[in-house]
Amino acid sequence: MIRANVTEIKNRLSHYLRLVKGGEEIEIVDRKTPLARIVGIGKPPCNEKGSSWVKEMYDLGIVNLPKETRVPSDFLSIDRIPSSEGGPCGVLQALLEERDKGR
Repeated sequence: MIRANVTEIKNRLSHYLRLVKGGEEIEIVDRKTPLARIVGIGKPPCNEKGSSWVKEMYDLGIVNLPKETRVPSDFLSIDRIPSSEGGPCGVLQALLEERDKGR
């Protein structure tokens, strides 16, 4: 088990999450006093929608389970920002105008 203080966890969270993903357990300490432990939850069996703690949280009404597990195949192809007269609009248009003015 790896021990790290709160500041170290805050500064290098991605690093520690990669370690957890690889099977390590991280104990978080504050002035040498243990506060928490980060452990991987693993993958749920194929016949379940989630791990046992997710089911428990759902039963308590704390979380909701997703209704659909897959992203629609056309999700990325949908034009989410309507264009005016075939050109960019909204935030993109404002950004382009600002660039043209040299600000």
